[in-house]
Amino acid sequence: MKNPFYYGGIVSREYFCNREKEIKELKKDILNGLNILIYAPRRFGKTSLVLHSLEELKEEENLKYIFVDLIGISSKEEFINEYFNAIAQSLKKPIDKVIKFFKSVAKLKPSIKVIVDELGKSRFQLEFSPEKAVETLDEVLDLPLFYAKEDKICVVFDEFQEIEALGIENKLRAKLQHHSNKISYVFMGSKKGILKKMFQDKTRAFYRSVKHFQIKEILEKDWTKFIQEKFEKTGKKIDKNFIKEILSITRGFPYYTQQFAYELWENTEKEVNEEIFQKTLKLIMEREEDLFATEWDNLTTNQKKVLKLIVEKNGQNLYDEKALAKYEIKVGSLRKILQILLDKDIIDKTEDRYYLQDPLFEYWLRQRIY
Repeated sequence: MKNPFYYGGIVSREYFCNREKEIKELKKDILNGLNILIYAPRRFGKTSLVLHSLEELKEEENLKYIFVDLIGISSKEEFINEYFNAIAQSLKKPIDKVIKFFKSVAKLKPSIKVIVDELGKSRFQLEFSPEKAVETLDEVLDLPLFYAKEDKICVVFDEFQEIEALGIENKLRAKLQHHSNKISYVFMGSKKGILKKMFQDKTRAFYRSVKHFQIKEILEKDWTKFIQEKFEKTGKKIDKNFIKEILSITRGFPYYTQQFAYELWENTEKEVNEEIFQKTLKLIMEREEDLFATEWDNLTTNQKKVLKLIVEKNGQNLYDEKALAKYEIKVGSLRKILQILLDKDIIDKTEDRYYLQDPLFEYWLRQRIY
């Protein structure tokens, strides 16, 4: 029998837990031509949410979308070709027609190269001299406008914070602001520290240029209903208390919650019991051990002390004298280290408390402290 849960990639609609409100709002904003910033920690399901919304709009409103993943891009030239290829792929037309289209609208008449891999998948690439890079960037950034004359267009930049290191932030903003209402741009990312500076610093190009779209945690009641129904439809049972325990560990992060439910379902023949639950938890933590150990080893001694302090104090009253004395941390040092950990997106904060962004990393650390 097929496992009713899924994790590890883009999640299709059947595996979504709720998100009805977010999908409805996002679709409305895209159709209205708004530019949107979506920040969420890694493994929070933002890419699946956006792609699902776009696919629905594609069917309902004949919307065309261009999706660009910027992770790993390290130069202006790489960005130009990654974006150009994403635009070309979105046409979904025969190669010769794609090339003919671009040559008909491009002023510079760049050389277009098509690379076909062993699986028969095509990749489009522009060949241009270094001195033509700025002009080529201008043309590529304007290409979606040629779509917008006939169709509704949305462009998605995933991991948008990578733009910061390419030296094209001002150029990008200058171009995109002229596309207002014609094209909706969605900027996504997982590094809150960088994105916050890019979109909230008055000196930066993208200051106050977007709607901030918040993806909230899925409620416990929604997860409970979702997980129980998936178990029951496949002839298995899980008590609400076990679901509550899952969520206390995963904090409702879609990736981790689906992962736990997936493995728990695999290990269960008829009904989840304590032995099966603990076996599954042990399995999951063993798989994440190397990743968390590496992340921990990359921290300085004082950063490790501050993370232990956050976990022990549940993120509150960190400046308590006894706690600071226990970990041999001075007030000034604590303030600086907290900011470093925030900038690295290892921790985050609400109005009254700090917490580790990754819930499983926090659980892993708690097991070692206590």
